[in-house]
Amino acid sequence: MFFNPSVYLSALMLSAGQIIGIGPQNAFVIKQGLGRSHVMPIVLICIVCDVLLMSAGVFGMGSLIGGLPLFVKTVTWLGAAFMFWLGYKAFRAALTPSGLALGDSVERDRKAVIRTILAVTLLNPYVWLDTVVLIGSLSSAYGPGSQLSFILGSVTASITWFVAIGFCAGKLAPLFEKPTSWRVLDLVIGCVMLLTGFLLLRNFGFQ
Repeated sequence: MFFNPSVYLSALMLSAGQIIGIGPQNAFVIKQGLGRSHVMPIVLICIVCDVLLMSAGVFGMGSLIGGLPLFVKTVTWLGAAFMFWLGYKAFRAALTPSGLALGDSVERDRKAVIRTILAVTLLNPYVWLDTVVLIGSLSSAYGPGSQLSFILGSVTASITWFVAIGFCAGKLAPLFEKPTSWRVLDLVIGCVMLLTGFLLLRNFGFQ
């Protein structure tokens, strides 16, 4: 069957469960969305990366990635170092009252934004494990004839989520006119980044 609605809906829900959650990638998208800074390229990069990684997983690359421990470990250490750096920047912004009301802790440089979203996406082993390995493994249960339906469902979940948090976050901007709001957001993001870095090293860096 060219398109299987049942597989499509199953993939949509399964993928949504993997995508939704406050991790480094989502935290960065939400923060930039609140600041209305380069939201379009951020959302597009997130979606394109998901499409490529999910497709790779569905078409069999998951087992290959799982069999390359050196690759996983290298990405883990690079990713953890970058998460710690982003955590430091978030805490530093939270401790700097000046400019918080204007959202100065939001990244405004387009090239820096692109580098950061690529890094929090591709240097995070959880992204590879969730999209390539896990999604790829789950799709195999539906058989090779359902690959297209599964990918379409997964991509739909990705597009819906990133468009929602990227472009709808700006509507909450009035709530962040006070410095305290930005301070709290930066503290939360800093904790998320540091926790992700520690978990990466604990789960994958020392194996």
